[in-house]
Amino acid sequence: MSSVSESIEAVKKLSSAPVHLPGSQDYEELTSSYFSELERELRPACFLTPRSAQEVADILKATKPFVGPSEVAICGAGQQATPGVANVLDGLTIHLRGLRGIEIDKERNVVSIAAGERMGAVYDAVVAEGLGVVGNRHSSGGIGGHALQGGLSYFSYARGFICDDVINYEVVLADGDIVNANAENNRELWIALKGGGNNFGIVTRFDLNVFEQGPMWGGKVFYFQPCFSSQIKSLVEYLQEPEPDNSVHICLSLGYAAALGDIVCMNDVFCSRPAKPEALEPFTDIQPQIDQMNSLGVNSLRELADEEFSGAVPNRVVKMSTTVKADFGILEYAVALFRTSFEKLRNVSNILFSMTFEPLPLPMMEQSISRGGNSLGLDPAHGPLVVVMFYTSWDQPEDDEVVSSVSKEALERIDIEAQSRGVSAQYRYLNYALPHQDPLGSYGPENNARLQAVSAKYDPERFFQKAGVGPFKLS
Repeated sequence: MSSVSESIEAVKKLSSAPVHLPGSQDYEELTSSYFSELERELRPACFLTPRSAQEVADILKATKPFVGPSEVAICGAGQQATPGVANVLDGLTIHLRGLRGIEIDKERNVVSIAAGERMGAVYDAVVAEGLGVVGNRHSSGGIGGHALQGGLSYFSYARGFICDDVINYEVVLADGDIVNANAENNRELWIALKGGGNNFGIVTRFDLNVFEQGPMWGGKVFYFQPCFSSQIKSLVEYLQEPEPDNSVHICLSLGYAAALGDIVCMNDVFCSRPAKPEALEPFTDIQPQIDQMNSLGVNSLRELADEEFSGAVPNRVVKMSTTVKADFGILEYAVALFRTSFEKLRNVSNILFSMTFEPLPLPMMEQSISRGGNSLGLDPAHGPLVVVMFYTSWDQPEDDEVVSSVSKEALERIDIEAQSRGVSAQYRYLNYALPHQDPLGSYGPENNARLQAVSAKYDPERFFQKAGVGPFKLS
């Protein structure tokens, strides 16, 4: 009997958690729920769907004596595009969809979110109380991948990364112990989880700050390529202001979709107040626009986070990124390289290829420090940064190699050019990383030493380093 088969039998004997085997309806539903086909095609020997922290603990106790290297995957909502990050071929996938519950404590200004919840339901709950909470920008997404890897939200400029607003993690350790990690208890684990990913335990509940929040202003603006250079200039000028407006959120993108037949540009902008602020005028007043595609207006947090493609789609999807300083020249270079790269992918069936600039302004980094610190290694003294993210979706497996190689080459060339211009940055954003990258290493040697120490203390047998799947482990 294989180690995986022994693990499944042990779970059946020692845990009441549901076990879903290939061929069952639940197994197929769980498989189809992943965002990318690259995750959906990794078919595990079974899905385990615990309904409580205790059932998670029971699963770990049952499987620990049997599982071999890289046989256990952990999945929250399955919406991250990185292949192999939340599923495993022929192994055990612990899918947390059964962990449900959203509780708001108005006296403490805290919302407790079970690890299986989707952010759309969380936003519905807090908006009904006149509140807001940091979370990902797509209502179909979960909480775990962002709150453990950094995470960007509409409120990031004012409140830091998503992980910075987590005041407590409920964690099941490899030995089955259930602990809380916060500023007072297991503080070193709390900080390690803020960016360290799934390297220390299985988080079953996230407690985040909530704050008063009414309707907001924002949406998307679509326009044409000749104007994109001026948008880059405006973005860099915003980031270099001594005191930029931190109530806003700005993303600049350009991309090709086969359905449109051309490269178009898009600004995704947001303000936490219900009116357009002066800081966003350069990004919303640009002309000409594609008026029928624009969506600017006053909406709730949930409405802004809703999206047309909220369900899983049949495409193969990857995201990969690098990070540079807020410099007009290097961002212009990236745009030119994007266009060159697209020509190499133009004939890929049903290609969608885009590049997005995601700013990391100084107020955001300062909030990380003031909220207790994290593991990301960002220092405001080094200036504002921009994450350069390539997003690609396509249909056919035979195109996998060309899609991957083109994006990898483009990012490598951006890194080389940034170094030559003196505008490179060490940090790599874990949510947009691919297996060939080392985002944890980019946090710097001091943070890596702390992560190693936390792993040695809370997982001395290195269960999550050895048995846990995923490309981003501690070196």
